[in-house]
Amino acid sequence: MKKLKTTLVALAMIASVSVFAGGTEKTVEKARDIVSNAAPDDYKALAKAAELCVKKDVNLTEAKAWFEKSISIKENSKAYEVAGDYYANNDLHDKAIEYYVKSMLKAKENDVNADTELLESKIQKVKKAQKS
Repeated sequence: MKKLKTTLVALAMIASVSVFAGGTEKTVEKARDIVSNAAPDDYKALAKAAELCVKKDVNLTEAKAWFEKSISIKENSKAYEVAGDYYANNDLHDKAIEYYVKSMLKAKENDVNADTELLESKIQKVKKAQKS
């Protein structure tokens, strides 16, 4: 009976790792599809692809290149936010805050009534992590 339980636990772990790996590959594939199907100057598609990877913490080298290219095409709130997330995930707190602030400013520039509550909470979270 103990051997059966051990075998079942091992199988469950293998299955969960396989599902995770498949999800990772699908995220990268989806992000690359977004970029390859987009126009060369589609800064929104680049930011979206970068966001998918940064949220899943996969393909980060390419994700960084995508959000940087998005910003170089057109400074935009989404790409700045994704950059902030990227830097926050890599414990580069000052850089994360810098990009979250840029995102807030760009959002407010485009719409005075833009909701920046999420960005403000991200800044607070990074500041808290910075202190610990």
